[in-house]
Amino acid sequence: MLRGGEMRLTKQCTRLAVIFLAVIFALPPHETWAEDKAITVSVSILPQAFFVEKIGGRYVHPLVMVPPGASPATYEPKPRQLARLSQCAIYFAQGLPFESAWLPRFRKSNPIMRVVPCYRGVERIPVASSLSTPDRRGHHNIHLDPHIWLSPPLTIVEVRNILEALLKQDPSREEFYKGNYRRFVGEIVDLDLKIRDLFKGVGTRNSFLVYHPAWGYFAKTYGLRQLAVEREGKKPLAHDLKQFITLAKEKGFTELFIQPQISSHSARVIANSIGARIVILDPLARQWDKNLLHAAKKIRKALR
Repeated sequence: MLRGGEMRLTKQCTRLAVIFLAVIFALPPHETWAEDKAITVSVSILPQAFFVEKIGGRYVHPLVMVPPGASPATYEPKPRQLARLSQCAIYFAQGLPFESAWLPRFRKSNPIMRVVPCYRGVERIPVASSLSTPDRRGHHNIHLDPHIWLSPPLTIVEVRNILEALLKQDPSREEFYKGNYRRFVGEIVDLDLKIRDLFKGVGTRNSFLVYHPAWGYFAKTYGLRQLAVEREGKKPLAHDLKQFITLAKEKGFTELFIQPQISSHSARVIANSIGARIVILDPLARQWDKNLLHAAKKIRKALR
């Protein structure tokens, strides 16, 4: 027969054993944890993060290289961002100016990381072709417009490239990714139809003013004309600027669209010259669908 002290010790051991077993069985097995672990990828801009999350859901974690408020034309990644690239399985490139200089360094930072061009399969247009007049500098280098995400039909191509990259990286979740892709494409089609309805019957009053030529694909998709102050992301020559101001006055524009990532000083001087007000139009907002519809409504009101 057990004595009192021995009995109390036995009961304590029994309780500890029960607690230990409860904890062990409550923990998921190692294999389950591995299956649920998110894939880390990197993207250049916020709209891409939105697309990746739409397809990958909880299984994909996107790191954004260009933070809110920064310009993709001039951004330089920070050392901590380069360090975090070592965690990434994929880098989704957008064809932005900073990528030309930095993608080789990204590859060097993480040699096994795959670089996937989100614009693959898109016939990109030269930036100059979306402007009001040809560039007079005599440049022979063609700068291709990277802003394909501002056209819903081209966004479907971009999202397809994201889907294919995730399927290659993580084929075990094929049905999950494909299901999300189909739902998101349906949402994009609905958005496209809403925007087309907005611009129905605009006729020849189809032009709008922007400082930076980010809306070329949007304009081409919906039969509009983007008139931009900048030439290939650079300030215009004096002769071109004078011509631009004359044209803007003749057409009676009352809004000049600028994006928050670019200094507004020069834009305000030009807006004052033509009697227009400055209106913010952000091509880099994370909430892509709501932002694009909001931008479309602003552009519709500004058409001349």
